[in-house]
Amino acid sequence: MHPLTLFLPLDPYFNPCRGVCAGFPDTTRKVEMGGLLYSRNTPLSGFVEFTPFADVRLGKFGAFVSLSAFNGRSRALSESDWNPYREPFLEVVDWTAEPVIGKKPLFEAFQNRAFLWVNTENVRLKVGRDFLKVSNSVRYPLLFSGWGYPLDWIYYAEGDVSVLRGYAGFARIPDTVGGRRLAFQRMEMSIGPLTLGITEMVIYRRPDTWKYANPFVLYYVVQRLETVDNDDNLFIHVDAKLKMGDFCVYGEFLGDDPSFFHGEGQAPLWGTTAGVVYRGGVGIYAEVSVVSPFTYAHYTGVNGFSVMGIPLATYLGQDYTAFYVRAEYSGVFAEYENINRGAIPFGLPFEGSGLPPDGPFPRKPITRWHRVGLGVLRDGEPLKNLRGRVGLRVGIDVKNGRPHLALSFVWGVHLGKRLR
Repeated sequence: MHPLTLFLPLDPYFNPCRGVCAGFPDTTRKVEMGGLLYSRNTPLSGFVEFTPFADVRLGKFGAFVSLSAFNGRSRALSESDWNPYREPFLEVVDWTAEPVIGKKPLFEAFQNRAFLWVNTENVRLKVGRDFLKVSNSVRYPLLFSGWGYPLDWIYYAEGDVSVLRGYAGFARIPDTVGGRRLAFQRMEMSIGPLTLGITEMVIYRRPDTWKYANPFVLYYVVQRLETVDNDDNLFIHVDAKLKMGDFCVYGEFLGDDPSFFHGEGQAPLWGTTAGVVYRGGVGIYAEVSVVSPFTYAHYTGVNGFSVMGIPLATYLGQDYTAFYVRAEYSGVFAEYENINRGAIPFGLPFEGSGLPPDGPFPRKPITRWHRVGLGVLRDGEPLKNLRGRVGLRVGIDVKNGRPHLALSFVWGVHLGKRLR
């Protein structure tokens, strides 16, 4: 069920994969070609997407390519604030302003995965377009959520020696703003059940697009000591995970030039998430998160932590406090989420906002959300080479005291044939 779980989650903002999830396949010798037909919230008509793919695995080398086609509609980016119902990969709009009389769209194509990989015993390397998650959090990852927008990795590498594991990546940001680059480097240390990690990441746009391409040099040194200005958006992220039998306790902190580090008189820019997971007979997830205003914005949208207006981190962006709890058993789940959103929209930089640098946080929320939901998600293989997925969620949302009924429905089929 690997392709359907990648392309069709019931909830795009719940990602149970914990740690660094880069999508490296195993090294089983296999060549598979197939296609996926799926839809969301349209059981009888409306939006349908078809995604043919090719998955080639030849020992330690391989490639994956997919191309999605929509039924006569096109993607559009909303200017509204982020919310739990916005699903960027299935967000569509009709072309109502076509200049040619009688012109009708037949389909729209989009590609979000295409890469080559090498997987050896101690080193893994990927080149191409794909998603990335760097977080133990299942609901509010602070660095890379895995459900943002794909990045064009010029290189993405992993390596491990004894108790140490290192990661490094350098990517082109596929956006309408030209010349944007993203680079990150991470080191993990595992001591028995305890794993500690520290990650450094920078987003920038400069004539020298290779400025941070060296994976062995600290980005902090390049930005602070080898750059005339301070316009590059530099983040620090630390995290810890402790496994105790069926329990896993984790926490993470992200800072974007926080004022308590160097006292530049600016607004504090930071976020933190903590949670616990129990994976016994019943799966239980509980998580709490706080992100201050302006954390991901920095100076301008050029250096903001988003692609095509879609956050690469938590779907709530910034200026929020949130709590999430979920229990599931045999594909059936129940969940509750409480969201308190402030007045600072995602992407607004502190510079030019007119707000005092030492304003109180959390600011008074302007949106209070209580979300309760029950759902079921089933996978099956009714025929040879044919796998399917169907899911339904029924919920009640109370937003600023007003209740709303919320329904989510997904279905999909995966037809694939192993050629070798």
